Amino acid sequence: MAAPRTSLWSKSTRSKSESEPRTRILKDNTLESVVEYIKEGKAKNIIVMTGAGISTAAGIKDFRSPGTGLYNDLKRFNLPYPEAVFDISFFRNNPSPFYRLAKELLPGRYRPTLTHYLLPLLAKKGLLLRSYTQNIDMLERLTGLDPELLVEAHGSFATSMCLKCETLVDSSLVRKSIIKGDIPYCSLCKGLVKPTITFFGEELPTRFGDLVPEDFKKCDLLIVLGTSLLVEPFNRLITRVPPNCPRLLINRERAGEDMPFGFDFDNKRNYKYQRDALFLGNCDEGTRKLAKLCGWEGELQAMFDAGNIEMQLAEELEALTLAKELEEEQKRLKEEQETKGQGEETEEKVDSSGTSKEESVALDEITELLSVTKLSSTVTSTSTDTVTTTTVTNGVEASVSDTTTAVTVIQEKGEKSKDEKNGPKSQKKVNNDTSSASGPSTKGINKL
Repeated sequence: MAAPRTSLWSKSTRSKSESEPRTRILKDNTLESVVEYIKEGKAKNIIVMTGAGISTAAGIKDFRSPGTGLYNDLKRFNLPYPEAVFDISFFRNNPSPFYRLAKELLPGRYRPTLTHYLLPLLAKKGLLLRSYTQNIDMLERLTGLDPELLVEAHGSFATSMCLKCETLVDSSLVRKSIIKGDIPYCSLCKGLVKPTITFFGEELPTRFGDLVPEDFKKCDLLIVLGTSLLVEPFNRLITRVPPNCPRLLINRERAGEDMPFGFDFDNKRNYKYQRDALFLGNCDEGTRKLAKLCGWEGELQAMFDAGNIEMQLAEELEALTLAKELEEEQKRLKEEQETKGQGEETEEKVDSSGTSKEESVALDEITELLSVTKLSSTVTSTSTDTVTTTTVTNGVEASVSDTTTAVTVIQEKGEKSKDEKNGPKSQKKVNNDTSSASGPSTKGINKL
């Protein structure tokens, strides 16, 4: 059942009688008309709303794609219904399906896409008022976007909390538990621990409710990327902007047309203002075209390339650290086995490498931790003779060529080391569906 409408939507767009002329805010319903609007200097407070579609190019599955989406994969968990994996009541009784799925969604396995870097690019130009995302993958953070400009409407893996005593739990420990396939419990009260992701039946983050009213009142251009707009109240945010504020949807399919005061790409609703534009295609394609027409394509590509090189460097450093931890743990386990062997006869069968079954299990867990931490994708090193672009990432100005050289040095050090030592109202489901791509839905709308 749809949530009751309250004052949150009281200032939504109103329809206009057919006899009254429409005021054109955009020349037509194309992306090009939005670019013209931007070039005229009319967009100074842009809000970007994002869903799972912006992360599919990173390798993260969306929820609804037939045959390939995460909901299709959930069949193996024998759930009563797909959304149960994000239902707080179901989770309290059976957290196993969520944590098995969480291993696939865990941040650190993926890198931001070209579309993600549109956010810091708009911020750099002083045009971004705020970015609101349904995603829980935290990829926006990896672009260097100022946290003040980001609202994670459905929470994230950044923090975790005990559901019993409400104590915050070290997220690194929760991460290790997820990777190992364990369910994390509180060390203080033994209560069930859960990342601060918004499940059905939970309240939205306070930050969402605090910022929405003023932000959307100021908005002079709304860009919606990669979301099917099926989950309340996030989907209804498109109705919160002023009635003369242009709205652009970049998505693989049309969305947001069926709700009251939703998109009107074909001028069928007789709104007073003609202001909606549509680009059908994947998000990276639409974002690149937008940037190119605005004259920003080079900057966008440079930010994307520099970000990838910086993350490659960070991954190499983390890999070296974990390799050292693995080596130390292996040494400790062998010392314990030797001590145990001296004191009593061991009944454990030793494998061909001289390592017991117990040691093998422990070492396998550590090795898996190492492999999960390193991203599957790699960045091809670029010659320092050909790359000279200077960019600013996370507030630090660095030459791409210098960073590439640093990556090479780290890789050489890694080889040398190897040779020498071998986380409002109740969440609402619309049409029995959940939020786009990287996270479950949000909540009821009464508080906003």
